[in-house]
Amino acid sequence: MEPMERLKIEKLVAGGYSLARRSDGKVVFLQEGYPGETVIASSVKGKQDFQIMKVSHLISPSEHRRERLCENFPKCGGCDWQDLEYFHQLYWKGEIVKEQFRRVGKMELSQLVVVPSQQRVNYRNKMEFVSYPGKEGLSLGLYARGSLTPVDCDGCVLGLKGFDETRRTFQEILRKTPLRPYDRNGGSGELKHLVLRGNGNQTMAILITKGENLPGEAYIVENVQKRLKNVKTLVHLINTSDKVVLRGVARVLYGDGVLSHQLSWQRFEIPPTAFYQNNSGVTEAIIDHLERELGMTDEDSLLDLYAGVGTFSLTLGRKLRRVVAVESSPVSAKAFRANAKINGMFATQSVESNVVDYLKKQLDSFTTVVMDPPRSGVGRDIILVEKFKPSKVAYISCDPTTLARDISLLKSSGFEIVSVKAFDMFPQTWHVETVVVLSSSKS
Repeated sequence: MEPMERLKIEKLVAGGYSLARRSDGKVVFLQEGYPGETVIASSVKGKQDFQIMKVSHLISPSEHRRERLCENFPKCGGCDWQDLEYFHQLYWKGEIVKEQFRRVGKMELSQLVVVPSQQRVNYRNKMEFVSYPGKEGLSLGLYARGSLTPVDCDGCVLGLKGFDETRRTFQEILRKTPLRPYDRNGGSGELKHLVLRGNGNQTMAILITKGENLPGEAYIVENVQKRLKNVKTLVHLINTSDKVVLRGVARVLYGDGVLSHQLSWQRFEIPPTAFYQNNSGVTEAIIDHLERELGMTDEDSLLDLYAGVGTFSLTLGRKLRRVVAVESSPVSAKAFRANAKINGMFATQSVESNVVDYLKKQLDSFTTVVMDPPRSGVGRDIILVEKFKPSKVAYISCDPTTLARDISLLKSSGFEIVSVKAFDMFPQTWHVETVVVLSSSKS
């Protein structure tokens, strides 16, 4: 049995962990607990300079704790801080961003505003439910925190209203078919995930299998259409990869295979595997913020890197004389072109290319560059942005660590920070979206 240790929690850090120090000064990361609390914890695993420990007993709770919002917390990994008062969630998200800028980027942020989400529950317009063998047959749940072990998620408060009921109905329908949960260890079974995407009125449902076979397909289609009137399109996605959920060849079982979203007066059609921001209300707030900070006129030109389906280029660029959108995913690039046409932006140019390859090869100039890279960020090649001679650059990030690294690189290549603002894209979790606007010191 692992020895127990009494610890006083100091702060919350990136990854959603709490941090404490042992009596010998060694840093300890805990998967539970909030600042100011005293806990009894046992070691899970250790490194030379830190240990990860698990809270076994809470001695003195924080005054900022609250009742949990669902019965599956904290076992379920969908939420990190569900039982922490909301405005303390915002405070610690800001502290995490500031610490990463200080530690990784060697930059001090004296002040940082974290814009709250108008919806603190039922905000996620996409939920990915993993298929697993439950007590009553095929079940659809979420992963436990920090593992690939599926757990029950009945009553989940993260997805749009109606998602939990839709998930339960799918579960009932699928249990009456020969469809089996996919076993990623042994390779048996078919169904990997059910993904729900919604716009508040309509839902796209995506059944993801390892192979081409979807046992009980006719029964599934008939009963989903009969019992789930909100599901306007049902898609079968064949995904041979166990690393990424939404990837592969899509078969539309009924409906048109896309989901419409309205964003900043523009209409977007989202295909099953394309990236789209999870919190529509906060995405609107980010666009409004960028419009004010960038102050573009119809004389400006915009380069949108990691453009996706056009979230930023087709909203910020609707009055500009020139917009170029770079996106590596063929599915997203195709959707971008369709969305540009839907919104009458016929002069917008779509470039299907790896972003770093584009940065290395192109010599054009743009007054403004906007980028929303994946969690891994851009890396050292971000300094190539300077050759486009933009007067302003906007960087949107969901990872404070890679953001701090990349902003430090931009500063070294001749840019100065104009503003940094964080947005609570993901309430009840440690995750935060941060927007940095920079200007060229040469302009």
